[in-house]
Amino acid sequence: MADSLETAKVPAQLSVIIPIIESDARLSQSLEPALTALSERGITCEVIIVAAAPLGAAVPDVAGFPAVRFVSRERGSGWGDAILTASAQAQYDLICTIDVPTLYAAAEIPRLVHALAENDAAMVVGVRIGIQQPIPARRRILPWIIDMLASDALGRPLPDVNSGFRVIRRPALDEVADRLSAGPVPPAALTILMTAKDASVLFVPLDEERGAPKRHYGSVRETLQVIRCIFSLGLAYSPRRTVLLIGRMTLMMLMMAAMMVMMMWMLGVLPGQ
Repeated sequence: MADSLETAKVPAQLSVIIPIIESDARLSQSLEPALTALSERGITCEVIIVAAAPLGAAVPDVAGFPAVRFVSRERGSGWGDAILTASAQAQYDLICTIDVPTLYAAAEIPRLVHALAENDAAMVVGVRIGIQQPIPARRRILPWIIDMLASDALGRPLPDVNSGFRVIRRPALDEVADRLSAGPVPPAALTILMTAKDASVLFVPLDEERGAPKRHYGSVRETLQVIRCIFSLGLAYSPRRTVLLIGRMTLMMLMMAAMMVMMMWMLGVLPGQ
């Protein structure tokens, strides 16, 4: 994980893609400050907001930012489709994806680009540390489990696997486009895909004090999408490790079920007792 990187160098050509997948009350409060941060940092870039028509209508007025344009996408398509739709119309070969939960970190984009150039990486991911955030332990468990499963399946530490904030080179994005368009994939798919293909992926921690907490998986469907992505790509690129992981998880669940049955038997609450 990279840290303490200089931010003096500012990208000259960058396409910033903001996919809007679902209506989010934070958008109106987050978008204008994020665009202002880009302008104040002197970043020369275009900003592409991609959303289905009903969601695009809810985007606040950004007429004061002439570099912003909107791209429509089909309603119901996922994060991967939104990114590919926008990148196909992007002007530049450096692509930055940043979603609503990470809009607060727009000012960190030059830092990620500098890390990409200094390390000759294919992709740099902004990792939300969240140490200063008062997040209840129960709400940390699921993101921690997801990160652990992805790291175990691919044999490499993957912090904040579902972060939607990253800078990636267009050729690297084009190489995994077929996988990103295969169903409603979450942001985790791109991190896992690039890692599985042994691409040079760098993780840069964001500012802890200003940082927002990790995005929590908002629905069972989203959680299952991430888990399915981990196992499908793990089986494709690292089958031995993934099979062992599935075996360990299955054994653990069987042991937990056996302990539950034993406790019910000891308490006399089993059917027929």
